[in-house]
Amino acid sequence: MGIPIGGGGRRRRRSYADYRPADRRQRPRSDPFRVVFYLAMIVGGIWVYLNPDVIRGQFQINAGSTAQPGEAAVPGSDAATADTVDYAAQAEDFYTQGRLDEAIDSYRQAGVADPTIVEYPFEEARLLLYRSGMEYGDTKNATLQLALDAANRAILANLEDPHGYAILGKIKDWQGKPEEALNDIQRALGLQKDLAIANSYLAEALVDLDRWDQAQTTIQYAYSLDPNNVDVRRDYGYVMESLGDYVTAATQYEAAAQLEPNLPNLRMALGRAYRVNGRFTEALDQFFSVETLFPSNALIPYEIGRTYETYVGDPTSAVESYERAVELDKDFAPPWVRLGVMYYDQGNYPQSALAYEQVIALGTESADIYLQLGLAYANIGECAKAMQPLQTARTMSPDDERVIDLVNSALDLCSQPTPTASPSVTTTP
Repeated sequence: MGIPIGGGGRRRRRSYADYRPADRRQRPRSDPFRVVFYLAMIVGGIWVYLNPDVIRGQFQINAGSTAQPGEAAVPGSDAATADTVDYAAQAEDFYTQGRLDEAIDSYRQAGVADPTIVEYPFEEARLLLYRSGMEYGDTKNATLQLALDAANRAILANLEDPHGYAILGKIKDWQGKPEEALNDIQRALGLQKDLAIANSYLAEALVDLDRWDQAQTTIQYAYSLDPNNVDVRRDYGYVMESLGDYVTAATQYEAAAQLEPNLPNLRMALGRAYRVNGRFTEALDQFFSVETLFPSNALIPYEIGRTYETYVGDPTSAVESYERAVELDKDFAPPWVRLGVMYYDQGNYPQSALAYEQVIALGTESADIYLQLGLAYANIGECAKAMQPLQTARTMSPDDERVIDLVNSALDLCSQPTPTASPSVTTTP
């Protein structure tokens, strides 16, 4: 904060630079020392004029050597080059260890140190994209926006490099905009048609546009260009999973995980493919291995619960996993949905009702959810509370005979002196 100047009516102090005692005479201007001084100044000025590159280089070195922590060095200087190399090396180490947040931050700092290199914002965007694969809701959307910003910086680093456009398209596809994604990826391919990752990203966008045959042909071409690229292998798995070929999908996810064993989203995808193929123990092993790295991520115990509930048939373990998920994040709706169903099936109607109330409070609504809530209240004799959700379910599905029959069953239940258990509705998140 600056100090006020000239306030309070204070008199300005006279400068000693122009002070001369009244009774002293000026020294003669022909002082020989002064003449020598002026000649030296003139000679020095001429040398500076004739050697500008030397002076400029010295200033850059001095600027780099005196930069304060957190300040960006001058692009192109020795200090900037050193910073870039250090940050990039750190990023690679963190990435190899599976420490995505630190790797993302290091790539960002490398890009600041030298904004002309496409690789750094490209890798930053790519890792942000993969981090979003372990997120949901507003957190996921915010991460995808950060990835989009990094992709745009990659494009600005070099407008003729296809990588920035390719990753921009992949991010837009993950944002649910496959048509826009297609345009960006095709622009990348216009710059380099045989770029493996651009063809790989294109295949994923084609799947999301339901262009199945073209997607399969495209991913096979990408694989032929670079079979050892982790993104190509991951996207190959995604294409085959979308086509219902979970055996091939698992094979591709396995290959991707071998290339990059510490990327958690690959492990999760592999676990999902394993459980569909009946390899339940291996699926759980994948999920538990990721959980040791990310113990506070609610998505992981949710997937563990789904495996126990739907594939293994162990409702007790499933409930424990879902409860752990909502303990980690009470605003994550999918495990609340499953708890509502499983509490109801176990005859724990009060807890089932509370779970469904939480689901609706989080903004997840369907006829089945309102119907199940009404049935839970009816089973504990809370018929006044049951009426509104039952009516809402009937309004949302006026022509669904199944819903109408179950609403009538709940109403019959409320008319009985002592409510008995009514049929359960199997809902999905």
